[in-house]
Amino acid sequence: MLYGPRMSSRPISLLVLFSVACGSEGVPADLDLDVDVGRAAVAAKRPLEKVHFLGRFDTSDGAGPRFAWPGTAIATRFVGTGISVALDESGANQFEVTLDGVARPVLKTTSGPATYVLASGLGKGTHDLVIARRTESFFGITRFLGFSGARLVATRAPSRWIEFVGDSITCGYGVLGVGPGCSFSADTEAETHAWGEFAARELEAAHTAIAYSGRGVIRNFGDDPSDKMPLLFERTFADDPSSVWDFSTTPRVVVVNLGTNDFWNGDPGVAFRDGYIDFVAQIRAHYPRAWILLATSPMLGGATHEIHRGYLDEVVAASDERVRLVDIAEQDPADGLGCDFHPSEATQAKMAAALVPTIREVTGW
Repeated sequence: MLYGPRMSSRPISLLVLFSVACGSEGVPADLDLDVDVGRAAVAAKRPLEKVHFLGRFDTSDGAGPRFAWPGTAIATRFVGTGISVALDESGANQFEVTLDGVARPVLKTTSGPATYVLASGLGKGTHDLVIARRTESFFGITRFLGFSGARLVATRAPSRWIEFVGDSITCGYGVLGVGPGCSFSADTEAETHAWGEFAARELEAAHTAIAYSGRGVIRNFGDDPSDKMPLLFERTFADDPSSVWDFSTTPRVVVVNLGTNDFWNGDPGVAFRDGYIDFVAQIRAHYPRAWILLATSPMLGGATHEIHRGYLDEVVAASDERVRLVDIAEQDPADGLGCDFHPSEATQAKMAAALVPTIREVTGW
């Protein structure tokens, strides 16, 4: 069994992975989520694969899986004293590397194809490796070309899968910076240090982040005319309108944290509520049996927080019984701030702690 969840400092008993061979995202569409399925039965739904792809991957050109969303990860088990990965970057990205449950130096890639040594001089035996993308979509598309230097071992994984839909908060924008005055950079952004990763780790689940800085439900930050999250949600690559994700599989839980950017210049009004209702219906059309949890924003405080929550209450009331609200408290400056007043790692951990009980309640995890 692979170690995990990633970023843990110690191995635990369960890591939920999913192979691109089955659509690369969580639970098969034919799995009845209303039935208490035993782990062995769920595991039987999974093929044995030497490499597991966690998130949205495109394999249409046959030249190697491509991906771009933050938090997207690749995992394997190998026998050997070292291992390398070959990647082809359209830009440059950063990756969290976890070996046998322990974080290793961050992998910083450069544009073009290259092979990167992830580990060497290891003790003989079997090792578990996860590489997870820290940086978000606009840093470029990554193509995975393969692992080398070790013998890969096929593994099977049970299913616990959470999809996070959000903005810069979920991307881990500025989470590694000492703010609020620092500027955004690839060095200060890390989805792997944000609430999605922390919650998934606590729940022994895998996750992906369909998130993009500055985007909202009906209005982007600064009234940026770029596509809003309901359009990006449909894509394999956020910045490629021609890419269409097939939604062939479904997560057990979808967590949505949007609205910070819609409120950038004040209350967006009932159009925000109505747009959010439509977006929840859009998610439900793709994921008929998933739990959909709507979270308030830690970056909206005071009366604005209450207005945002009021709209989300109305969205929940207008939706089905599998839609719930999770109230995330306003960030406390005493916990530190990331770049541009974004949540610090301590705040991200608090967000995860507020979310986990509701996920446990609805799933029994």
